[in-house]
Amino acid sequence: MSYDTLERQIRMLPEDCLEDVSQYIEFVIYRMQLRKEKNQTCDMSSYFGILKEMPDGLEMQRGLRDEWD
Repeated sequence: MSYDTLERQIRMLPEDCLEDVSQYIEFVIYRMQLRKEKNQTCDMSSYFGILKEMPDGLEMQRGLRDEWD
């Protein structure tokens, strides 16, 4: 649906319905903001870049075992 069509439909509504439409639009904007925040907070990849890469435990054990041979 285009903005023009939506605007025409809203203009056809009686004045007493405009408050309901306004509240619904505010609700839709609120939901959109929640989704945007949820997507931003779930993306933790930027924080993992600060962790040092840990060596593989099995490789460390093999290396220590090979020292005694």
